[in-house]
Amino acid sequence: MSSTELPAIAALRAAWTDAVAARNADALKDLLTDDYEVWPQGAPPIIGPAAATDAMRGAVERFDIVQSFEALETVVAGDWAFERGIERMILTPRGGGEQRTIEQRTFLIERKGQDGKWKFARGMTNQVAPPV
Repeated sequence: MSSTELPAIAALRAAWTDAVAARNADALKDLLTDDYEVWPQGAPPIIGPAAATDAMRGAVERFDIVQSFEALETVVAGDWAFERGIERMILTPRGGGEQRTIEQRTFLIERKGQDGKWKFARGMTNQVAPPV
């Protein structure tokens, strides 16, 4: 593992959460590879940066979102990185209503481009069951 890449990968995650907190869905497009794909739990795959940006635009228009990612493991292999961790989101409806918290297992694949910048290439989420 190249520990020199870990800060750049952490900065990519921070750029994502900062853009979401600022409700700037358009800023997310620059953080995604051209062939980006994510498999959210219980929903069809979101394929491509435009589809991901549109999906997040819909979310940030309806909610104020505080998002965090706790990386449990990061593996860097050349121009690829794989991360597994826990994503937490606090969703507050912008039009009023009850605040909701989501916690989900997340698997991310990032790819380093020829420009040296890391971007999200793939993702998959699986919600953690609420405590009984």
